[in-house]
Amino acid sequence: MKQNGFTYVLCLYITALGITTMLGTTSIFQTKIQMEKQLQNHYLASTILNLSIPNNISKIQSSQKSFTEKHNSAILWYNWAESSEDSITYAITIQLNNGYTSKQTICWNMKTKNLLVDTK
Repeated sequence: MKQNGFTYVLCLYITALGITTMLGTTSIFQTKIQMEKQLQNHYLASTILNLSIPNNISKIQSSQKSFTEKHNSAILWYNWAESSEDSITYAITIQLNNGYTSKQTICWNMKTKNLLVDTK
């Protein structure tokens, strides 16, 4: 067979195209993994908050200004934000041991004795 310059350029083009495709696929996969970790952290923080609220209802009802609760994988800071005749609002910061931090707000309605959780 006779060698020509076109075959060499075609091989380089196909190799470059393959490398670009693999790098793009790797980048997409890495981004997807990071998004899944973020979502897992969010759900874990929300679950820990929902589990800690029943333990702290008495503190919330008594309008305690701020308090902290520790769990195996998280620390929750309850900080009094505002209050009115009808409700008490707390700004809650949840920090997981992996560094993820979430801020949520809860509002205790004193008349209906209901709790509203708002995710920021």
